[in-house]
Amino acid sequence: MNNNNWRLSVYFNPDCIPCVINQALRAAKLFTNGNKNLQLKILKEVCEEVKIINEVFTAPHFSAVIQEIVEKNVKNENLYKELKEKNIKIVEQFLPLLQKKMEDAEDKLEESIKIAILGNTIDVGANPNFDIRDEIENYTSEDYSPVNIEQLKNSLRNAGSILYIGDNYEEALFDKFLLKELDEKDVTFAVRSKPILNDITYDDAVKLGIDKISKVIESGSRIGGTDLNYCTKEFIEKFNSADVVISKGQGNYETLLDEARPIYFLFKVKCEAIAERSKSPIGSSVIYYNNSTAQN
Repeated sequence: MNNNNWRLSVYFNPDCIPCVINQALRAAKLFTNGNKNLQLKILKEVCEEVKIINEVFTAPHFSAVIQEIVEKNVKNENLYKELKEKNIKIVEQFLPLLQKKMEDAEDKLEESIKIAILGNTIDVGANPNFDIRDEIENYTSEDYSPVNIEQLKNSLRNAGSILYIGDNYEEALFDKFLLKELDEKDVTFAVRSKPILNDITYDDAVKLGIDKISKVIESGSRIGGTDLNYCTKEFIEKFNSADVVISKGQGNYETLLDEARPIYFLFKVKCEAIAERSKSPIGSSVIYYNNSTAQN
Protein backbone atom coordinates (compact mmCIF):
# COMPACT_ATOMS: atom_id res chain seq x y z
CA MET A 1 0.00 0.00 0.00
CA ASN A 2 1.31 3.46 -0.91
CA ASN A 3 1.56 5.42 2.34
CA ASN A 4 2.88 8.69 0.92
CA ASN A 5 -0.48 10.42 1.30
CA TRP A 6 -1.37 9.18 4.75
CA ARG A 7 -2.93 12.04 6.65
CA LEU A 8 -2.90 13.02 10.30
CA SER A 9 -5.92 11.58 12.09
CA VAL A 10 -6.03 10.43 15.69
CA TYR A 11 -2.74 11.72 17.03
CA PHE A 12 0.05 9.19 16.88
CA ASN A 13 0.06 6.81 19.84
CA PRO A 14 3.02 4.40 20.21
CA ASP A 15 0.69 1.93 21.94
CA CYS A 16 -0.78 1.18 18.52
CA ILE A 17 2.46 -0.39 17.26
CA PRO A 18 2.54 -3.52 19.46
CA CYS A 19 -1.22 -3.79 19.04
CA VAL A 20 -1.07 -4.06 15.25
CA ILE A 21 1.92 -6.41 15.43
CA ASN A 22 -0.13 -8.66 17.71
CA GLN A 23 -2.91 -8.42 15.15
CA ALA A 24 -0.43 -9.67 12.54
CA LEU A 25 0.54 -12.59 14.78
CA ARG A 26 -3.12 -13.55 15.28
CA ALA A 27 -3.76 -13.40 11.55
CA ALA A 28 -0.63 -15.45 10.81
CA LYS A 29 -1.74 -18.16 13.22
CA LEU A 30 -5.30 -18.10 11.94
CA PHE A 31 -4.57 -18.46 8.24
CA THR A 32 -1.39 -20.55 7.94
CA ASN A 33 -2.66 -23.95 9.14
CA GLY A 34 0.02 -24.16 11.81
CA ASN A 35 2.93 -23.49 9.44
CA LYS A 36 5.33 -21.79 11.85
CA ASN A 37 7.89 -21.06 9.14
CA LEU A 38 5.25 -19.16 7.20
CA GLN A 39 4.13 -17.40 10.36
CA LEU A 40 7.69 -16.25 10.99
CA LYS A 41 8.03 -15.06 7.39
CA ILE A 42 4.85 -13.00 7.73
CA LEU A 43 5.98 -11.44 11.00
CA LYS A 44 9.40 -10.56 9.56
CA GLU A 45 7.73 -8.80 6.64
CA VAL A 46 5.39 -6.96 8.99
CA CYS A 47 8.29 -5.83 11.19
CA GLU A 48 10.05 -4.48 8.10
CA GLU A 49 6.99 -2.34 7.40
CA VAL A 50 7.14 -0.86 10.90
CA LYS A 51 9.89 1.39 9.48
CA ILE A 52 7.27 3.40 7.59
CA ILE A 53 5.52 4.45 10.80
CA ASN A 54 5.74 8.15 11.57
CA GLU A 55 3.65 10.90 13.12
CA VAL A 56 0.83 10.41 10.60
CA PHE A 57 0.53 6.70 11.35
CA THR A 58 -2.96 5.34 12.00
CA ALA A 59 -3.79 1.79 13.04
CA PRO A 60 -6.32 1.24 10.20
CA HIS A 61 -3.69 2.09 7.58
CA PHE A 62 -1.13 -0.27 9.06
CA SER A 63 -3.74 -3.01 9.55
CA ALA A 64 -4.31 -2.86 5.80
CA VAL A 65 -0.58 -3.31 5.23
CA ILE A 66 -0.64 -6.35 7.51
CA GLN A 67 -3.58 -7.87 5.69
CA GLU A 68 -1.88 -7.41 2.32
CA ILE A 69 1.19 -9.25 3.64
CA VAL A 70 -0.90 -12.14 4.98
CA GLU A 71 -3.00 -12.31 1.80
CA LYS A 72 0.12 -12.52 -0.35
CA ASN A 73 1.67 -15.28 1.74
CA VAL A 74 -1.41 -17.47 2.08
CA LYS A 75 -2.77 -16.64 -1.41
CA ASN A 76 -6.21 -15.61 -0.19
CA GLU A 77 -7.69 -12.17 -0.91
CA ASN A 78 -10.75 -12.59 1.32
CA LEU A 79 -9.23 -13.85 4.55
CA TYR A 80 -12.15 -13.31 6.89
CA LYS A 81 -15.01 -14.53 4.68
CA GLU A 82 -15.63 -17.76 6.62
CA LEU A 83 -15.32 -16.04 10.00
CA LYS A 84 -17.81 -13.37 8.92
CA GLU A 85 -20.36 -16.00 7.93
CA LYS A 86 -19.84 -17.85 11.21
CA ASN A 87 -20.39 -14.67 13.21
CA ILE A 88 -23.44 -13.60 11.20
CA LYS A 89 -25.18 -16.88 12.06
CA ILE A 90 -24.62 -16.18 15.77
CA VAL A 91 -26.01 -12.64 15.44
CA GLU A 92 -29.06 -13.83 13.50
CA GLN A 93 -30.09 -15.99 16.47
CA PHE A 94 -30.59 -12.84 18.54
CA LEU A 95 -32.47 -10.72 16.02
CA PRO A 96 -35.88 -11.68 17.52
CA LEU A 97 -34.67 -10.50 20.94
CA LEU A 98 -33.49 -7.19 19.50
CA GLN A 99 -36.72 -6.83 17.52
CA LYS A 100 -38.69 -7.35 20.75
CA LYS A 101 -36.66 -4.59 22.40
CA MET A 102 -37.57 -2.32 19.49
CA GLU A 103 -41.25 -3.18 19.74
CA ASP A 104 -41.28 -2.50 23.49
CA ALA A 105 -39.36 0.77 23.23
CA GLU A 106 -41.25 4.02 23.78
CA ASP A 107 -38.69 5.90 21.67
CA LYS A 108 -37.85 3.64 18.74
CA LEU A 109 -35.33 6.00 17.17
CA GLU A 110 -33.36 6.16 20.42
CA GLU A 111 -33.51 2.39 20.88
CA SER A 112 -32.31 1.80 17.31
CA ILE A 113 -29.32 4.11 17.90
CA LYS A 114 -28.37 2.13 21.01
CA ILE A 115 -28.71 -1.18 19.16
CA ALA A 116 -26.54 0.14 16.33
CA ILE A 117 -23.79 1.03 18.81
CA LEU A 118 -24.13 -2.38 20.48
CA GLY A 119 -23.27 -3.99 17.14
CA ASN A 120 -19.86 -2.32 17.16
CA THR A 121 -18.80 -4.80 19.83
CA ILE A 122 -17.94 -7.11 16.93
CA ASP A 123 -14.39 -6.38 15.77
CA VAL A 124 -11.89 -9.06 14.78
CA GLY A 125 -9.08 -6.50 14.66
CA ALA A 126 -9.29 -4.37 17.81
CA ASN A 127 -11.47 -6.73 19.85
CA PRO A 128 -10.73 -10.32 18.77
CA ASN A 129 -12.07 -11.86 21.99
CA PHE A 130 -15.50 -10.24 21.79
CA ASP A 131 -18.47 -12.24 23.06
CA ILE A 132 -21.44 -10.92 21.11
CA ARG A 133 -23.74 -13.51 22.69
CA ASP A 134 -22.94 -12.14 26.16
CA GLU A 135 -23.20 -8.53 24.98
CA ILE A 136 -26.67 -9.04 23.49
CA GLU A 137 -28.02 -11.14 26.34
CA ASN A 138 -26.89 -8.56 28.91
CA TYR A 139 -27.75 -5.48 26.88
CA THR A 140 -30.03 -2.96 28.56
CA SER A 141 -30.96 0.53 27.44
CA GLU A 142 -29.75 1.85 30.79
CA ASP A 143 -26.16 1.11 29.72
CA TYR A 144 -26.19 4.22 27.53
CA SER A 145 -25.69 7.80 28.59
CA PRO A 146 -28.35 10.22 27.26
CA VAL A 147 -25.88 13.14 27.10
CA ASN A 148 -25.59 13.29 23.32
CA ILE A 149 -28.41 11.04 22.18
CA GLU A 150 -30.98 13.86 22.15
CA GLN A 151 -28.74 15.96 19.90
CA LEU A 152 -28.29 13.06 17.47
CA LYS A 153 -32.02 12.30 17.42
CA ASN A 154 -32.84 15.94 16.70
CA SER A 155 -30.25 16.07 13.92
CA LEU A 156 -31.66 12.91 12.32
CA ARG A 157 -35.26 14.09 12.58
CA ASN A 158 -34.39 17.41 10.94
CA ALA A 159 -32.14 15.94 8.25
CA GLY A 160 -33.16 15.51 4.64
CA SER A 161 -30.08 13.53 3.62
CA ILE A 162 -27.89 11.22 5.71
CA LEU A 163 -24.58 9.51 4.95
CA TYR A 164 -24.16 6.41 7.10
CA ILE A 165 -20.59 5.06 6.95
CA GLY A 166 -20.70 1.36 7.79
CA ASP A 167 -18.07 -0.62 9.61
CA ASN A 168 -18.21 -4.40 9.80
CA TYR A 169 -20.42 -7.01 8.18
CA GLU A 170 -22.00 -8.52 11.28
CA GLU A 171 -22.54 -5.09 12.82
CA ALA A 172 -24.64 -4.10 9.83
CA LEU A 173 -27.46 -6.33 11.07
CA PHE A 174 -27.66 -3.99 14.07
CA ASP A 175 -27.38 -0.94 11.81
CA LYS A 176 -30.48 -2.09 9.95
CA PHE A 177 -32.66 -1.27 12.97
CA LEU A 178 -31.55 2.37 12.74
CA LEU A 179 -31.69 2.45 8.95
CA LYS A 180 -35.31 1.27 9.05
CA GLU A 181 -36.18 4.10 11.44
CA LEU A 182 -34.75 6.50 8.86
CA ASP A 183 -36.67 5.04 5.92
CA GLU A 184 -38.36 8.35 5.11
CA LYS A 185 -35.00 10.06 4.73
CA ASP A 186 -32.56 10.08 1.82
CA VAL A 187 -30.02 7.68 3.36
CA THR A 188 -26.81 6.48 1.72
CA PHE A 189 -24.97 3.56 3.32
CA ALA A 190 -21.24 3.53 2.48
CA VAL A 191 -19.14 0.34 2.49
CA ARG A 192 -15.51 -0.65 1.92
CA SER A 193 -14.23 -1.22 -1.61
CA LYS A 194 -12.33 -4.42 -0.76
CA PRO A 195 -12.55 -7.08 1.93
CA ILE A 196 -10.56 -5.85 4.94
CA LEU A 197 -10.83 -7.67 8.27
CA ASN A 198 -14.56 -8.33 8.80
CA ASP A 199 -15.66 -5.00 7.33
CA ILE A 200 -18.70 -4.78 5.09
CA THR A 201 -18.42 -4.68 1.29
CA TYR A 202 -21.03 -3.96 -1.37
CA ASP A 203 -21.82 -7.64 -1.89
CA ASP A 204 -22.19 -8.09 1.87
CA ALA A 205 -24.63 -5.18 2.08
CA VAL A 206 -26.78 -6.60 -0.72
CA LYS A 207 -26.73 -10.01 0.94
CA LEU A 208 -28.10 -8.44 4.13
CA GLY A 209 -30.78 -6.52 2.22
CA ILE A 210 -29.43 -3.09 3.09
CA ASP A 211 -29.92 -2.02 -0.52
CA LYS A 212 -33.66 -2.44 0.05
CA ILE A 213 -33.76 0.23 2.78
CA SER A 214 -31.05 2.68 1.66
CA LYS A 215 -28.80 3.48 -1.25
CA VAL A 216 -25.52 1.53 -1.00
CA ILE A 217 -22.26 2.91 -2.37
CA GLU A 218 -18.60 1.96 -2.12
CA SER A 219 -16.51 4.59 -0.37
CA GLY A 220 -13.34 3.69 -2.24
CA SER A 221 -11.70 2.80 1.06
CA ARG A 222 -9.45 -0.24 1.07
CA ILE A 223 -8.53 0.06 4.75
CA GLY A 224 -10.46 -0.51 7.99
CA GLY A 225 -11.37 3.16 8.09
CA THR A 226 -12.12 6.03 5.72
CA ASP A 227 -9.19 8.04 4.34
CA LEU A 228 -10.62 10.74 2.08
CA ASN A 229 -7.43 10.72 0.00
CA TYR A 230 -8.50 7.38 -1.44
CA CYS A 231 -12.28 7.77 -1.56
CA THR A 232 -14.40 7.93 -4.70
CA LYS A 233 -15.78 11.14 -6.14
CA GLU A 234 -19.31 9.88 -5.42
CA PHE A 235 -18.48 9.29 -1.76
CA ILE A 236 -16.76 12.65 -1.34
CA GLU A 237 -19.79 14.41 -2.81
CA LYS A 238 -22.10 12.60 -0.39
CA PHE A 239 -19.73 13.27 2.51
CA ASN A 240 -19.67 17.01 1.78
CA SER A 241 -23.36 17.45 0.97
CA ALA A 242 -25.20 15.23 3.48
CA ASP A 243 -27.10 17.02 6.23
CA VAL A 244 -25.88 14.43 8.74
CA VAL A 245 -22.92 12.04 8.63
CA ILE A 246 -22.91 8.99 10.90
CA SER A 247 -19.59 7.17 11.21
CA LYS A 248 -19.58 3.69 12.74
CA GLY A 249 -16.63 2.07 14.51
CA GLN A 250 -13.18 2.91 15.83
CA GLY A 251 -11.46 2.72 12.44
CA ASN A 252 -13.68 5.39 10.92
CA TYR A 253 -13.27 7.47 14.08
CA GLU A 254 -9.48 7.26 13.82
CA THR A 255 -9.38 8.29 10.17
CA LEU A 256 -12.18 10.90 10.08
CA LEU A 257 -11.98 12.60 13.46
CA ASP A 258 -9.97 15.58 12.22
CA GLU A 259 -12.13 16.31 9.19
CA ALA A 260 -13.66 19.78 9.22
CA ARG A 261 -17.30 18.84 8.74
CA PRO A 262 -19.56 17.79 11.64
CA ILE A 263 -19.75 14.01 12.11
CA TYR A 264 -21.50 11.80 14.63
CA PHE A 265 -19.18 8.94 15.62
CA LEU A 266 -20.89 5.86 17.07
CA PHE A 267 -18.66 3.15 18.50
CA LYS A 268 -17.62 0.95 21.42
CA VAL A 269 -14.25 1.81 22.99
CA LYS A 270 -11.96 -1.20 22.62
CA CYS A 271 -8.43 0.01 23.41
CA GLU A 272 -6.44 2.42 25.57
CA ALA A 273 -5.48 4.67 22.66
CA ILE A 274 -9.12 5.36 21.76
CA ALA A 275 -10.13 5.55 25.42
CA GLU A 276 -7.53 8.28 25.92
CA ARG A 277 -8.53 10.24 22.82
CA SER A 278 -12.30 9.98 23.33
CA LYS A 279 -12.02 10.41 27.12
CA SER A 280 -14.23 7.36 27.55
CA PRO A 281 -13.39 4.12 29.39
CA ILE A 282 -12.78 0.85 27.56
CA GLY A 283 -16.06 -0.96 26.97
CA SER A 284 -18.16 2.20 26.95
CA SER A 285 -20.64 3.08 24.23
CA VAL A 286 -19.84 6.42 22.62
CA ILE A 287 -21.75 9.00 20.63
CA TYR A 288 -19.08 11.56 19.83
CA TYR A 289 -19.83 14.74 17.89
CA ASN A 290 -16.71 16.32 16.47
CA ASN A 291 -18.25 19.78 16.21
CA SER A 292 -18.85 20.14 19.95
CA THR A 293 -17.65 18.87 23.31
CA ALA A 294 -20.65 16.55 23.60
CA GLN A 295 -19.98 12.88 24.10
CA ASN A 296 -21.15 10.24 26.54
